[in-house]
Parts: sequence; C-alpha cells; structure tokens
Amino acid sequence: MLKAMMLAAAAIAAPVLANAQETKMTGPVYEIAIQEVKNGDVAAWTAARAPLLEGLAQTKGVEEDWTLKAFFTFPEPGPLPVYVGLTRWSSIDDFNAASSAMMSMPQVQEFFGKVNMQAFVQVATADGQPFILEDYINKKGQVLEVAVRTPKAGQEGNFDAARAGFFGKIAEQPGYIFDREFVTADNKKVVMIGWESQEQFMAALGKLSQMPEMGAFFSIVDASAYQAAVVE
Repeated sequence: MLKAMMLAAAAIAAPVLANAQETKMTGPVYEIAIQEVKNGDVAAWTAARAPLLEGLAQTKGVEEDWTLKAFFTFPEPGPLPVYVGLTRWSSIDDFNAASSAMMSMPQVQEFFGKVNMQAFVQVATADGQPFILEDYINKKGQVLEVAVRTPKAGQEGNFDAARAGFFGKIAEQPGYIFDREFVTADNKKVVMIGWESQEQFMAALGKLSQMPEMGAFFSIVDASAYQAAVVE
C-alpha cells in the first residue's frame, strides 16, 4: 500500500524535495508517509491504490514496505483515519528514479487526491549504521511511533542532551523494544520507537507525561507530525 501512496506524493513533491536537499543521503533510506484519508473514505482510498500496487511490486530498489493504522496522535487526533506508511529503498537514487517515472501517471494523481499528507519524508539513520525495521517490528499488535520534529531556533545545541534524558526514561518502560534516530536531507529529525503492545505504549505514555524529562524535551522541539500506529 505504502509504495503507492509514497510515489503519489513524490509525483507532486519531487521537484521541491530536490531543491531542498542539503546533504547527500547514502545507503538505504526509509520513506515515511503519514496520510489522512480524505472524507474518511477508506474504501475509495483502498480502491485507488490497487492499480498502483500491481505495477510497483517489481519496482527497482524497493526492499520492504509497511502500512500501519494510527491510533494515537500528538497533541490531539482528528476525526479522520490516519495510516503510517513506510518503505525501505535501497538508495535515494532508486526512490528518485521511481518517483520521476510515476509523475505522469493519472493513477498517481487520482490516489493522491484521496489523502491529506501530514508528513512525507525520506530519511537515513542519524548514525550512519544499518537499520532493519522488521528485526524489531514483526508481530501483530506491536506499536510503532513515528515523529518528525526539529529543534526550535536557538535550541539546536540542547537537542542531544534533552533527547538522551528523555529517551533514557523511555527505554526503562515495560514493553519498550527500540528507538532509532533518523535525519532527512534537509536536516529534519525523525524518530521511530517500537513497543510490544498498544496497552504498554499507553501505560508508558501515562508515566512519561509526568516526568520532567519529557517536558524538557518537548519544550525545545517543534513537532510537525506524530503518530503511534499498530501492526494489524
């Protein structure tokens, strides 16, 4: 599913993204597409993506993809269903080539008309080391948090310390699986956090929200997108 949606967005956004890139992304990249279904019409969204999936199954560079249904939004959920899509590409060049090839397809434009994009980014690991999502998230009921956030102006130098304090507390919570930091080509910061279950995620959130480390971290960042989604 995700490949279709991501390439749909790429057809519109690729020229802008190309201009925005500041650094060369090397190695495999994850494409993250957080999509709100227009009018809540999941049936129309599903039907529009079907013809795209057929052609994209053999797309060069696609290693794996996922679609997860969001159940929690920060700060508050909207009334429409949201899905978090991820695709791992062998390289940013493979992604760019695929998106360029899809730009003129009417099916892509039709599908894009079915969603409101809350986030559409391509990311590489911040530490440059490999990351295989399915090594961690591979069972029904597991939860993946995805957040796109950027340090506020003047707070760039405080990000690492505030993150370490907050994520140290996250890692202590029952049900925690992993967290991994990513960056976009234009230096946005993206995180994925894995949990064993929705119940454990919600319990952890309740505890963390009372901790000063969480307040300290969120006070220095602007979050442009945040969803917690479950493997169905």
